[in-house]
Amino acid sequence: MRILAGDVGGTKTALAIIEVAGSRCRVGRLERFRSAEHAGLEEIVERFLEKERTKPAAAGFGVAGPVRAGRSTVTNLPWKLDERRLARDSGIRTVALVNDFAANALGLRFLGPRQLATLARGRPDPDGPIAVLGAGTGLGEAGVVRTRAVESVIPSEGGHVDFGPRSPLEDRLVAWLRGRFGRATRERILSGSGLELLWEFLSREGVAKSSVRGKAEIEAADDRAAAISRLGLGRRDPLARAALAWFAEIYGSEAGNLALQYRATGGVFIAGGIAPKILPFLRAREFLAAFRDKPPMRDLLTGIPVRVVLDARLGLYGAAAAAARRST
Repeated sequence: MRILAGDVGGTKTALAIIEVAGSRCRVGRLERFRSAEHAGLEEIVERFLEKERTKPAAAGFGVAGPVRAGRSTVTNLPWKLDERRLARDSGIRTVALVNDFAANALGLRFLGPRQLATLARGRPDPDGPIAVLGAGTGLGEAGVVRTRAVESVIPSEGGHVDFGPRSPLEDRLVAWLRGRFGRATRERILSGSGLELLWEFLSREGVAKSSVRGKAEIEAADDRAAAISRLGLGRRDPLARAALAWFAEIYGSEAGNLALQYRATGGVFIAGGIAPKILPFLRAREFLAAFRDKPPMRDLLTGIPVRVVLDARLGLYGAAAAAARRST
């Protein structure tokens, strides 16, 4: 089946033509657009389809926000999406809107070993639940329940849950975030803007000092989170490295939280745009230590496999799968 698939995020929207056949996805033409430069998804879809000779059989879109009765408002954009309007405007009869991390969960079955990096092999239960999470513009989370080879995806808005501090330093971080934003949520920290906040907070705390050149480079950058990651990975700035290490440790703790919430004995998959870029920090001892340091559940967590998704097209695979399901 030839499907128009979309991964709709607060920063970027990716559209692709995907051929779905059983357990295989083949990606054809793929384009990425800056979301904020467009009035809505309809405008992007129209522009994309201008280059196609024939209309796809169906369309599926993973959306960064809750989806109810075929409608969604993108969390970090003023876009209101509606399946019926998208079908009418695009001329594609079947349109499916799903939460972006529900799409990521649906896309997992299309991944091969080369598209994954293993952080912990564990002892996977082939019928056990799966958890998927990922930091990017925000923090997405979802679960998969498997019963006799049937998969049911559980969407989540867990990124907006309150952050639970694990140390006096994180106690102070929560108080600082609460004073600044009113709440301290998991997404506030585990996101691109969250990495910048950790860098700023550690500077205020005097935990580490930034070099003169490093501070100037970060403050002048259009994307400060990317600059912090670049300097931290390159060991070029102590404060950037400390912020990135702390970010990875908190990421590990949240992955462990989600593993416990879903009892994800089938595995935890870390997706999103940030994880592949900071993989050396996720491979560090602190990530798995934070993942497992939840007594009395350490033994359960030690047996759970943890993998990073390296393929940025995961959401597109899942959006195509959602459209294919709707068409059958």
